[in-house]
Amino acid sequence: MFLNSVLNDLAAAFSNVYSGWILWNLFLAAVPMFLSFLLFRRDRLSKAKIGTALVLTSAVGVIGLWPRLPRVMRVQMQFTEALIAGDRPAQIKLLWWVALGLISIGMSIFLFKREKSRRTVLWWLGLVSFIAFLPNAPYLLTDIVHLIRATSSGTIRVWAVALVLIPLHAIAILLGFEAYVISLINQAYYLKQRGNERLILPTELLIHALSAIGIYLGRFVRLNSWDFATDPTNVLTLTLNALTSKRPAAVVFVTFVILSVLYWVMKQITLGLKLRIYYAQQGIDALDL
Repeated sequence: MFLNSVLNDLAAAFSNVYSGWILWNLFLAAVPMFLSFLLFRRDRLSKAKIGTALVLTSAVGVIGLWPRLPRVMRVQMQFTEALIAGDRPAQIKLLWWVALGLISIGMSIFLFKREKSRRTVLWWLGLVSFIAFLPNAPYLLTDIVHLIRATSSGTIRVWAVALVLIPLHAIAILLGFEAYVISLINQAYYLKQRGNERLILPTELLIHALSAIGIYLGRFVRLNSWDFATDPTNVLTLTLNALTSKRPAAVVFVTFVILSVLYWVMKQITLGLKLRIYYAQQGIDALDL
């Protein structure tokens, strides 16, 4: 009886936490990190490592998308019905999606096969995709709202909150933000290799500002990264409205400050761990330094 009660509590906690958002958001956070390696550190990675990372990232995305599949299928059915009915906006959207798909395929082939850091049109398209998806990584910081809603629902036992909800949320948020940190470290590495070390800090601050805007649009306006490609006019309008209104601008500024501080802290930790690993590989005891 006791075991059955425990299992029911765990099932309730997991169903509350996992509606697909954890793995789906982690997938979206992994996309810019994956692109950062392809764009900025391609010469340091083997094709086998990149292929493995692609498979793992795709698997996380598929599992995360699965609970959302009925809603996605419903939207696609509505879109198909509009096409069959001869809806002109739907036809234009289909052509635009086909063009985006062809560009994505060409960009993927280029990024996988290139041997040197050649900045072609496809490389710049990859950079735009990297910037568009990057806010998804620190966006997981705002997913603390899921934890607040779960704990305030009153339907989950305290022990399940402490042992299931909080650890899962904390791990997801930490992994998402670490993906953000690694992405910017890779970008800094690229700038330094090209002799533009002085641009690292300004670029990081610019990325923090853009990510703060992206987080606001994602959390409060409920836009997605692909909206930049599928509906750029609407995204531009909403962004200008956010930046010219007092409350949204204040939220963006506070988010920018939080991102800047957390990034600096996590960057020091990440580089420190990397240095410790390097010392261990060289047989150097850090305590002797």
